[in-house]
Amino acid sequence: MAHTWTFIASVSMLLNVLLCTESGSAAQPLPSLPAAASQGSAEQVARGHLQKARSYAKASGVLEKEGDWHAVDGYYTACEEAWNAVWTCPDSHEILYDASVTYAESLAGLLESADCHGRLSGQGLWVGPKWKPICVPIQTRAMSVDATAIDRIVARPPPANKRITRLHVRCGFGLPVAVRVKPGPPGSTSQQFAPPRQSIAATAVLRFKMPGGENILENFSGPLARDHAASILDLANPVELAAVHIGPAKPLLAADLTAPLLDMLDGMPPVSMAGFLQPFGGSDTQPRLEFLEPHQPGRIPVVFIHGLASDEGTWFDMLNELRSWPTFHRRYEPWVYHYPTGAVFLQSSAVLRQQLTAAVEQLDPAGNDKALRNMVLVGHSMGGLHAKLQVVDSGDTLWNAIACKPFHQVRMRPEVRERMSANYFFRPLPFVKRVVFIATPHHGSMLAALGLGRVASLTVQQPPQAKAIHDEVVDANPDAFRSDYAQRLPTTVDILEPNAHLLNALRNLRIPCWVTTHTVIGTGHKSLAGDYGDCIVSASSARLPGVVSEITVPATHTRVHHQPATIAEVERILAEHLRESGP
Repeated sequence: MAHTWTFIASVSMLLNVLLCTESGSAAQPLPSLPAAASQGSAEQVARGHLQKARSYAKASGVLEKEGDWHAVDGYYTACEEAWNAVWTCPDSHEILYDASVTYAESLAGLLESADCHGRLSGQGLWVGPKWKPICVPIQTRAMSVDATAIDRIVARPPPANKRITRLHVRCGFGLPVAVRVKPGPPGSTSQQFAPPRQSIAATAVLRFKMPGGENILENFSGPLARDHAASILDLANPVELAAVHIGPAKPLLAADLTAPLLDMLDGMPPVSMAGFLQPFGGSDTQPRLEFLEPHQPGRIPVVFIHGLASDEGTWFDMLNELRSWPTFHRRYEPWVYHYPTGAVFLQSSAVLRQQLTAAVEQLDPAGNDKALRNMVLVGHSMGGLHAKLQVVDSGDTLWNAIACKPFHQVRMRPEVRERMSANYFFRPLPFVKRVVFIATPHHGSMLAALGLGRVASLTVQQPPQAKAIHDEVVDANPDAFRSDYAQRLPTTVDILEPNAHLLNALRNLRIPCWVTTHTVIGTGHKSLAGDYGDCIVSASSARLPGVVSEITVPATHTRVHHQPATIAEVERILAEHLRESGP
């Protein structure tokens, strides 16, 4: 213990030097903690704790700026003093408010400085001297992961992002944080479908024991004098847990449900045209299905599919609103499909079909999880066309849109035949039960047929492997294909031309009766001909026969899925999905 007391004395001396040196004058001495309530009222005792907390936090901020690892211990002590202030005077709303602010600021400084100095991991928070550190254990409460799965605790998430309209926060006690989750071991399902960064919402609460009962030296030095941790770092799910117990006080638990989305957006590659002009190029332009949260059995996946020249970040505004709805948190989990939007439309659909099938089979090989087989797809713009291709039986309709000969009569190598078959011949996915189409060009877009669309189509660099297969098959069968396909592999812009053979073939494919469909149509623009649309897709093109609901939203194409009316409609549809699918 001799080394420990020497360390405590040095830390206390260092903090007191910082506290007593401000603008060349001595600060007021810190009040001593009364031994009993008889030496002062509960509020006076609490004020004493609060003044100590503020002083320690201020001194620790100076140490942190200087890169001194002692800041970790100073912030830790400040958190305990703020905690004790609430415990000592639980009935004072003023004390609770002041202590909550100081506590959150101190805890943020503690987590940041501990992370900076390698003293924070899923194993715990380390405080005290380097030669005999104390491990504060981490407990996850009502979270989807345990502490061992934590990659990092982000105490201060990135600032507001223009892709998210508003923040969902709740005032209270504790520090809202974003918890980054490890992707899982190589080869695991969690690793295979992990996004670049997976973050979930939590509220950090550094929980201490009841104050009092310390001897003189322990009271002077605080929790760092003890051989075992006097606290536990709780990471609580703010959707499932509503309050913190601090002795007789039960303040509301603070929350920030937007923080993890901001953290994930910050970790995404910047939005660029690379995925459109150079599809299937770098790692960020490869198609992949991503789980935005750790998978939990019993939750229904909602798969969001973005449109042309976009990425999965376009959904985060809607996700931010849906995740503030407790039912979505408890019954659904968001998946997104990231894919290059510039070329090989049917190949991207085939990859989505393969990855959805793989995810369901790997997560529930025995087929016992009903939720996984009750999936919902939500597609914006061209993403809606990809969604439709997951629930239709193609027969030979798509093949006949590009070829003049039956598939079995066309000469090609076995491996090429297998690949072409996956792109043009498929059955509906049996586990997809509902599809929401948002501003989907079922009848194409006139912009694709205009000069700008043709220039964009010619600018796209086709994936070398896909182009090589196309050229090989066409050269081996000179009279087997339609002239437009024989000339070059069609891009997604070509597909969206109103008279495109593939688009017409897709439009004629019927969705089976067991799949429920809904349509959201943008009507924020009126053409010179008097037709309404969203500047890109006309209302008539977005309309689909057989849907059970259809609404119009006065918005342009890129904003229609951000509108409150659209988000409310998706929420209504998901609530309806739960009612119709049973408990």
